[in-house]
Amino acid sequence: MPRAKKLLKRKQKKQSAGGSLKKEKHDDKKNKEQVFPDDITKPIPIGHRLWVIPDLKRPDNIDYVSVVERKNNDIPSATPTPLGPPAEKKDVKVHPWRYYIHFVGRDRRMDRWVNYEQLRFTGPDLNIEEHHDNHGFDEQSLKNHEEATKVKNVDAIEIGPHVMETWYFSPFPAEYTKYRKLFFCEFCLSFFGLKSELQRHSKKCTWTHPPGNEIYRSKDQNIEVAMFEVDGGKEIQYTQNICYIAKLFLDHKTLWEDTTPFLFYVLTEVTSRGCCVVGYFSKEKSTELVSHGNNVACILTLPCHQRKGFGKFLISLSYELSKLEGKTGSPEEPISDLGQQAYNSYWKGVILDILADPSHKEITIHQISQMTSMTYKHIEQTLKALDIIQYDSAEGYMISVPNSLIKSHMDKKKRIAADKARKYVRPCDPKKVRWFPHHAKLLHKKARVAAQNN
Repeated sequence: MPRAKKLLKRKQKKQSAGGSLKKEKHDDKKNKEQVFPDDITKPIPIGHRLWVIPDLKRPDNIDYVSVVERKNNDIPSATPTPLGPPAEKKDVKVHPWRYYIHFVGRDRRMDRWVNYEQLRFTGPDLNIEEHHDNHGFDEQSLKNHEEATKVKNVDAIEIGPHVMETWYFSPFPAEYTKYRKLFFCEFCLSFFGLKSELQRHSKKCTWTHPPGNEIYRSKDQNIEVAMFEVDGGKEIQYTQNICYIAKLFLDHKTLWEDTTPFLFYVLTEVTSRGCCVVGYFSKEKSTELVSHGNNVACILTLPCHQRKGFGKFLISLSYELSKLEGKTGSPEEPISDLGQQAYNSYWKGVILDILADPSHKEITIHQISQMTSMTYKHIEQTLKALDIIQYDSAEGYMISVPNSLIKSHMDKKKRIAADKARKYVRPCDPKKVRWFPHHAKLLHKKARVAAQNN
């Protein structure tokens, strides 16, 4: 009898729980916003999918989007007349919201604010393939990240003569959230909400280059570059500012408020004004103590300086540092789609340069790794992408390179070299690198202190 009572209670509990759950679901359905395509005064629900015309001058160009956020569109209650008092308010229906939209199937850097007039509730079937790349995050972490950074907080930044539209959210201090455009000093990277503040700062700023040791300088095709090693533990403010900038153009990267564990390698263009930042990469100091691992934590070329060879230069220098450390290295994941393209291009170029050399007719993946400091994984991926690795049942995997592929690669290099008017920096020259590992400096310092004490 007692067992029967227990079973009855459990049954009643399940029924009551199921009833409350059904009630909650019913309430959620009731409270969910509805779509009113014919009523211009009603807002479009967040999460709703529809079509957008990005440029009204080109009505045939239409995209499928989802609504991420909305805000009130500031509309004046009456229009002032030239002679004094405002004109009488006309009874005209106006849609009072603007919408932040995400282009379905595309990267979030395309997200933007649009007006109601650009949106359409019906449109063509675009057959868009949605990508669900978690970028190394688990599902809940990715959801939290996208919720916290769903709307970019700064529309544009100005560094020196360059103005760049931003791509993503960056967690600037709260006092800067009221500004849609920020102004950066091109040397110390201090930032301001007003251009007048930057102009006052520029009169006092004495910096002409990043605050670190110069480890590389070369004059290339119509351009001179210099690379500086900046210790995140010594130059905290500078390195935090460069992280703020990087986050505006890199989505799935964690912004470290404590930059102490990192070294920053800042690439600059040498001008008459000084050494102006064009990009950088960072790496953890601790990775120097292992035989393999990440040789890049974060890498960025500013959008205004892309397509000039700076990206490949940064990648090539990171591998040259790995060679000096005597280990293999790879970029930290997740890596952005543009970053992945740059790495794929660099890996293909390096491997084809080796295979084009007649002295390397017979070569193994192990030997390529020793020559380049690339990991086995990335070498194999690149060989497969080039479609030059084949399997033979008798001899196993073999590298077979068609002459047409080598010729195409060499012709491309010649075309770039022949364009004398173009600003272009080649991959770094190992002979011009003046650097030795950070942990070696610490060991040398400890040995010197011990010798002085003795």
